[in-house]
Amino acid sequence: MIDILAKYQASIFGNFSDIQPTPDIISKVMTLFRDKSLIPGTFQEISPAAMGPQLRLRVSSPNNEWSINFAVQRIDVEKNPIDPKGQNLGTPEVFTKESCEFFARILAEFNKKSNRVALITSGLLKEMTQERLNDIYCRLFKPIDFYQGNIPFEWNSRSVARLVLKIAEQTEQVNVITGINRIQGHMMHPGGVLNFDRIETAFDINTTQDNPETRFDMNFINNFFSKAIDLRTAILVNLEELF
Repeated sequence: MIDILAKYQASIFGNFSDIQPTPDIISKVMTLFRDKSLIPGTFQEISPAAMGPQLRLRVSSPNNEWSINFAVQRIDVEKNPIDPKGQNLGTPEVFTKESCEFFARILAEFNKKSNRVALITSGLLKEMTQERLNDIYCRLFKPIDFYQGNIPFEWNSRSVARLVLKIAEQTEQVNVITGINRIQGHMMHPGGVLNFDRIETAFDINTTQDNPETRFDMNFINNFFSKAIDLRTAILVNLEELF
C-alpha cells in the first residue's frame, strides 16, 4: 500500500543526561559501534527536559542513512531514505530488530533502563487521480456543504487512541496515533525534481508517560516493537479497505 517510505524512528525514553559529547563518552560509544562505521557529531537540543539549549551527542553513518541521537531524556534511532522511494529503509520488522541491537548495546554499556518506548513511521501512498483523492477526502471527513462544493487540495486527519496491552508480562497503556494527510511537495528523482500530490500515512505508537519508573528492559522493548508493528499493519489493512 505504501509506495514511498519516508521515515523510520525508534525511541526509548529515560535519564540519559550523562551520555554527553565528552572525549571519554565519545570513545565508549565509538567502541560500541566500531562495526557499524558510525561517525561522532553533535546536535543542539532545545526542550524543557534540557533546561535550555544543550549540546548533545549524535553518531551517524557517512551517508546519513543511520543516526542515533542521545538527548537528555530520550535516545532516537533513525533510518533515513537514501534513494527516491526509500527502499533502503526496508521493513519495519528489520528496522526495529536493528534498532534493538543498538539499544541493547547502549543500555548494557551505561547500565540503563527505559520508561517509555515509541515507534514512528511515515510514507506516501501511490499516485491517485484527483477524483480518487477527492473521494477519499469525502469518505474520511463527511464535509459540510461548502467543502463538498469546494474540495480541499490539502487536508489533515489525526486520530489518537489509547489501548491497554500486555507486553512481556507487563500491562501498559499505549497511545496509537495515526495521521492521514493529503500533501503536495517535491522530491529528488534521478531525472530531476519531481512534484507530487499524494496521501501520507504517519504512525506514532508509544507507551504513555504516566509512569516515570525506568522499568523497561530489552525484553520489553523487543516485544513492544512487535506489538506496535502488528497495530500499524492492522490499521493499514483498514485503510486499504476504506480507500
